[in-house]
Amino acid sequence: MPSFTYKAVNASGRNTKGIIEADNENHAAKKLRSKGLYPLDVTSFGRKATKSKKQTSLFNVDTSRFFQRIPKSTVASTIRQLATLLNAGLPLEVCLNTMIEQGGKSPMRSVLSQIRDKIREGSGLAIAFSEFPHIFTPTFITMVRAAEASGTLEIVMERLADHAEQQIALNRKIQGTLAYPTLMLIVGIGVVIFLLTFVIPKVTQIFLDLDRALPTPTQILLLVSDTLRNNWISIAATLGLFIISFRRFIKTPKGQQLHHAQVLRVPVLGSLLRIMVVGRVCRTLGMLLKNGVSLVESLNIVRNVAGNVILEQNIVDMNKGVQEGKSLAEFMRKSSVFPITAVQMVAAGEKSGQLAHMLLVVADDCDNQVNAKLQLLTSLMEPIMILLLGGLVGFVVMAIILPIFEMSSLVG
Repeated sequence: MPSFTYKAVNASGRNTKGIIEADNENHAAKKLRSKGLYPLDVTSFGRKATKSKKQTSLFNVDTSRFFQRIPKSTVASTIRQLATLLNAGLPLEVCLNTMIEQGGKSPMRSVLSQIRDKIREGSGLAIAFSEFPHIFTPTFITMVRAAEASGTLEIVMERLADHAEQQIALNRKIQGTLAYPTLMLIVGIGVVIFLLTFVIPKVTQIFLDLDRALPTPTQILLLVSDTLRNNWISIAATLGLFIISFRRFIKTPKGQQLHHAQVLRVPVLGSLLRIMVVGRVCRTLGMLLKNGVSLVESLNIVRNVAGNVILEQNIVDMNKGVQEGKSLAEFMRKSSVFPITAVQMVAAGEKSGQLAHMLLVVADDCDNQVNAKLQLLTSLMEPIMILLLGGLVGFVVMAIILPIFEMSSLVG
């Protein structure tokens, strides 16, 4: 029997590779799926995988370029459209054909075409989605797999569409909250740099020619101006080196852990981030459990969507405890990330047998808290930014005007 090398994704979202014996590539893929693996590439042993642009095989096509060109909003609308068509009672292949016809020239159209081709070959929808790991997450694929097994695909797709749209709406709200203060900060810094590099030197030079002592604010500003103009290369190089070193440090295990721990301690923003992370984890975990995925497998998947190594380690500890027969809420209580209210609700869900439902309730509560904190942050950031930038620009203007007033008094 021929041998094939494969690359696949397991149920926890981790990549794995190896060698498997099968009659052909499709048979190898089916054997991998029976083991709970999602094949990404299957190649005859001893033959290099090709990635020609003309190939359309699920296992050989190079789709990495598509991944970067498909925004999350497009993916969310695609999921919503598929859910709507499935709820209308249309067969899956008809749904995909309809979406492909309406796709125009978008990269998503090519993705849908390849998914449809695999469906025609007899593959399940989950395995077809797994070919595009940069578009469809392990959580998404696992839920689709569970839905196919239980015959509730249209219901699950509806939930996935809701989840994707909620995440996009939250991200847009955060971006909207930060847009105005960021714009003000950029404009303010630009104005100050312009004054320091062009206006201050000319004004102060006139006053220095009169051999008069400059006011203290003007002297401070002139020192800053001279430092920026004469050493801007060194300053830029030092700043760039610091940024590069910092980025490299936070990618190390120790640096990442220290960085993520400190981020959670930042006033206001830290608590906001903590609530967002808890909400995302609880919603994903609740959705997986509600669709029949085991708690152990769900925790393995959720660990990858936490986005914070502190919480990831907490989830690993939870998973170990659950496998030992301990309570999920017990380990949440030991964590410094989960709020006490969330812990109590999860404990109530475990006792009543409604854990999935209570996790989704916790997620909704977290979303409400995030919205409230974002509104508060928006109302606070605008006046704070105005005061800070107004004070900075006011100091610069005062440093410019003071010598002019003194010059006028001398002339008078």
